[in-house]
Amino acid sequence: MIYDPKTIEEKWRSIWRDENLYETKDDFKREKYYVLDMFPYPSGDGLHVGHPKGYIATDIMARQKMMEGKNVLHPMGWDAFGLPAENYAIKNKIHPDAAVKKNIIRFKEQLEKIGFTYDWSREVKTTDPSYYKWTQWTFIQMFKKGLAYESFEPINWCPSCKTGLANEDLEDGHCERCGTLVEKKPMRQWVLKITDYAERLLDDLEKLDWPESIKESQRNWIGRSVGAEISFPVRTTDSTDETDGAPDSSDVIKVFTTRPDTLFGVTYLVLAPENDLINKLESKVSNFSEVKKYIEAAAKKTEIDRTAEGREKTGVELKGLTVINPATKEEVAVWVADYVLNDYGTGAVMAVPAHDERDYQFAKKYNLEIKQVIGPYCASTMSPVREGIKIVPRKMINCILRNPKTDEYACLKWREDFGWTTLIGGGIEADEDVVTAGLREIREESGYLNVKFVKSFGTCFGGGYATHKKENRFSSNVGLLFDLVTDKKEEVAEKEQANHKIKWLKRDEVATFLNVESSIYLWELFLSNENLYTGEGYLLASSKYDDLTTAEARTKITKDLGKAVIRYKLRDWVFSRQRYWGEPIPIIHCEKCGAVPVPEKDLPVALPEVEFYEPSGTGESPLANITDWVNVKCPKCGQDGKRETNTMPQWAGSSWYYLRYIDPNNNEALVDKKKEKYWSPVDMYVGGAEHATRHLIYARFWHKFLYDIEAVSHDEPFKRYTNLGLILAADGRKMSKRWGNVINPDDIIAKYGADAFRVYEMFLSPFTQSASFLESGVAAAKSFLNRVFILKDKIADNAELNNETITLLNQTIKKVGDDINNFKFNTAVSALMILSNALADCESIDVKSYSILLQLLAPLAPHITEELWQSHGNKESIFKSSWPKYDEKLLVSELTTIVVQVNGKMRDTFEISSSSSEEEIKQTALDRPSTQKWIEQKEIKKIIIVKGKVINIVI
Repeated sequence: MIYDPKTIEEKWRSIWRDENLYETKDDFKREKYYVLDMFPYPSGDGLHVGHPKGYIATDIMARQKMMEGKNVLHPMGWDAFGLPAENYAIKNKIHPDAAVKKNIIRFKEQLEKIGFTYDWSREVKTTDPSYYKWTQWTFIQMFKKGLAYESFEPINWCPSCKTGLANEDLEDGHCERCGTLVEKKPMRQWVLKITDYAERLLDDLEKLDWPESIKESQRNWIGRSVGAEISFPVRTTDSTDETDGAPDSSDVIKVFTTRPDTLFGVTYLVLAPENDLINKLESKVSNFSEVKKYIEAAAKKTEIDRTAEGREKTGVELKGLTVINPATKEEVAVWVADYVLNDYGTGAVMAVPAHDERDYQFAKKYNLEIKQVIGPYCASTMSPVREGIKIVPRKMINCILRNPKTDEYACLKWREDFGWTTLIGGGIEADEDVVTAGLREIREESGYLNVKFVKSFGTCFGGGYATHKKENRFSSNVGLLFDLVTDKKEEVAEKEQANHKIKWLKRDEVATFLNVESSIYLWELFLSNENLYTGEGYLLASSKYDDLTTAEARTKITKDLGKAVIRYKLRDWVFSRQRYWGEPIPIIHCEKCGAVPVPEKDLPVALPEVEFYEPSGTGESPLANITDWVNVKCPKCGQDGKRETNTMPQWAGSSWYYLRYIDPNNNEALVDKKKEKYWSPVDMYVGGAEHATRHLIYARFWHKFLYDIEAVSHDEPFKRYTNLGLILAADGRKMSKRWGNVINPDDIIAKYGADAFRVYEMFLSPFTQSASFLESGVAAAKSFLNRVFILKDKIADNAELNNETITLLNQTIKKVGDDINNFKFNTAVSALMILSNALADCESIDVKSYSILLQLLAPLAPHITEELWQSHGNKESIFKSSWPKYDEKLLVSELTTIVVQVNGKMRDTFEISSSSSEEEIKQTALDRPSTQKWIEQKEIKKIIIVKGKVINIVI
């Protein structure tokens, strides 16, 4: 008997179908396992070979859990509403509903050929009225709770798709679907208040067994910022009020800042061009026509353009008014500038150019004051603070003494037991200002009498043990520049001469000469001529808050002068689309009652049949033209009303579909409580990393709301999640009709079989990494399956395996089970190849050992293993057999330590059986996280193995 994949696979798919092998029962006494794929939207192009990768992985896990005795739910359905399906229908001049039905048939045919465990009796489609009835029901519950509301603010508008988009639907300011640059367009729309859940969405990430990269993407998208809201009273410059620093109106500009510690350094305020305050203050702005012109120009720019790094900052001052800094009581100017965005904070920014890079660039351009109020802390490494000795605060100056004729600089070389090399400097006496102190220190330490003060250029703080004074010091160090006018000097006191000597150095010699941190910092600051510092440190020029740490000052200044608040980058979810193909929003508009929800007994609000469904582009959905559908009676007062004509986005139905699989035919509730409690949460969810900041956030929000209204029993939907890497074309590019590099899985399966296709996709690369699809690899996978097939000819009744092979068999049972659970399918396949080769080397093999090989291989290659399992007298499916168990005692063999080198440098070590093959050593080394971080996304040129000792990976 030869291995014939086509015959075998068609036979077993028919048997599975006839016997309903994968139909899931609600057997509440058994341990459940819910494994879920992100359901696809059924495009007309069908599947290419990259699409099934995640489906194969979940199928392997589902089959293995079945063999472990668990009650497995592995469903499939269709995300069929939204722009992709509608755009396809418009392009091909076919109604979206007809297109979706046709495409689903095509998708199911392709999926069936691959041999999945899907329970098709639980199939759902987001376009079925019986399904979206409960999408609409949930919206109504949100509306009743105040989470769904109408808004008229500017939204992201795609001129190509002719619809509004949420922030999550954008990529670098372009429509994620069509790539068109989006515009900001004021429009009536429905919005869901996802921001009310921001804190929970953020905090509850800690509960989840998800990749850290996905969780970090969500943290960044939610963007929690702890800060202060500070009010700046408005004052008009033509005021006759004589009260110094007092406002002359009730207007205030509120700003949100994460750095209230910089409040004393505010030298101007900036409003976003969209900020409503500008129009409110119009009568007080003397150059409003200029301001308005700037605002109109800003409206034509994208947020990406406005905030791009390196872009020249622009703005216009609002002349005729100022605001009062609540910390200093000083007046500061107000500007409008497009580098500030209206949807962050309050749409107003307190500008601190000394401590914010964007503000600094703006201030330099418009010659605005730059006021330092934070200094970095430069701790001494040569003379660190000593424990048990009092810290003495000191105000000090550090002087750069320059000879402008030679461009040389005077520095101090201290005596050998001190070891310091510094700028000229010292303490400020009680009756001195900084310049006087600088002149005195220069005279005392260098003897020069005729020097000229040029400027003060910055301050830092220092700390350490002053050996010459035998005390710990905490000092503020002001940098001062002086020029030498003449060489006139006096004799330096003997005490000073004993401590240090003057050295004149060229500019390029100073940096390598200095070794004290405060001197080094101030020298670098002088060279850069940019007094910009954005880090942590200590306060200066900040009144009673001087010398506090920035952390301490944030707390105190917020308490004294502001209000502690938490803000989020996450915006409320723009939930309406001005398109046809979506769930109707179940709202009726009444002139008397306002927006009224459709009575729940009247759900679903079915999408009406239309002849013309192309988008209008006017901001109105095509539904607005169907008067018979639009015109209804208000359910509250009975007067004439109109249905909402915007539809829901594609993300609505996909936010809860996993719940409907649990109870797909329930017309009385979204999901039966007993069934939901049994099956929830999803144990394993697999999908693309591109959904980290859209579907996964939306679904978590939707689920938490359902939890709050006691419709579900858990507060998180997906217990465990992993993302898959892309399968690329052979040319290394993403598969696309545009590139002509799409590979149809039907062709591959027809030539090599579904099992070979499945095995190859899992062996191709680590699951989360991308790799190119090569047909030669599928051929190799088929060869491996053929070797397993012909192993049956080695079975003998009296066969006995040697000890080494028995150990390998037990190790393989453990490894394959662990690898499937950890989504390390490539190494599971490798282990099976190693075991099959070892069995092939035996003169004969026993049926039990061969059966174990088949059971381990079955989740990956279900058709061939069913055939071989039955051929050895088994009546029931291999998937009703028990997953093999290993013997702990038989796992142990002589171990050897392997050193992992990358380009000759040791990066890791691990223990492995001394009998391991080079292939097993290579796979083990490559899969280790400590190796991965050194070779990630790099080309491996060759691998050198010294068996039992070293593996060297050359990149």
